[in-house]
Amino acid sequence: MFPVGTASGTKKKGKQATKGDAQIAKENVETIQFYKNVLTIANGVFLAVHFIFYFITGLSIVSLILFVISSIIAWFVWSFMRQIGTSTSGGSITDLNLSGSISEYAKDIILVIVITQTTSLIHRYFWWLLLAIPFYALYKGITLYFFSPYAQLRNATTQEQDDQNDEKKGGKRKIVRVARH
Repeated sequence: MFPVGTASGTKKKGKQATKGDAQIAKENVETIQFYKNVLTIANGVFLAVHFIFYFITGLSIVSLILFVISSIIAWFVWSFMRQIGTSTSGGSITDLNLSGSISEYAKDIILVIVITQTTSLIHRYFWWLLLAIPFYALYKGITLYFFSPYAQLRNATTQEQDDQNDEKKGGKRKIVRVARH
């Protein structure tokens, strides 16, 4: 009825094609321009809506202060992304669209700030979403420290040091055999 052992997609045999420096540079320029447009539009919409309703309803000045601080941070992160995406180190260009790179986290920070600014127009309490940035950084730091492949190396190194210390002290390990029924 159904053919067994066939894949739904065809796979090419051989070496996977890699992107050249010209392709990476082109994609970096597009990425940088996209996030510049996102920031510009989001900031413009926030300012327009905030000032229109500020004069009508008297919205909080705290929202404007939080907007200024978050915008400074977002534009700083964008300039960092632009700097690493256009500079060359050792003749190669840093790929901004590489999964798991620092630029991916920079894009996430920009998007969280833009979403927070936009949703804060609905209600002031949406500014608390900005706390997701440091909590996510803390989460990533903890997971990288304890669950990365390097954590296993770190544990293996301490285990080897313990074994060496036992050998120096002349200590013997007791082997216990557990009978299983």
